[in-house]
Amino acid sequence: MREKDSILEMYLFKSSMLLDQLDEVLLQSEKNKILSDESINEIFRIMHTIKGSSAMMEFDALSHVSHKLEDLFYYVRENGLGDHYFEDAMDLVLEVSDFLKAEVEKIKNNEELTSKNYTLTDK
Repeated sequence: MREKDSILEMYLFKSSMLLDQLDEVLLQSEKNKILSDESINEIFRIMHTIKGSSAMMEFDALSHVSHKLEDLFYYVRENGLGDHYFEDAMDLVLEVSDFLKAEVEKIKNNEELTSKNYTLTDK
């Protein structure tokens, strides 16, 4: 049982650290009014890591949402992002970040996690 607690603690620490890094990328991108190649790669990497660790921990909604944003940023990395999509992309990443932070807090507080895979229109 102690090993499971240790793994959960590491998951929570790493996820929180990655979400803080995501905030920094978003703040810098907002400031510069552009998603640089470096920022796009960083968002992709963060989502890839959160997706994998969440799947390992069987936190399905976190894994699913992270995977969807990872897929989007794979596409953006390969095809670019038109300037007219910058605000929409930022809004989406912020929404995902807020969701992931809320779910991580639920885990920390031993609360029930979201089990439904929401779409942006489910608000």
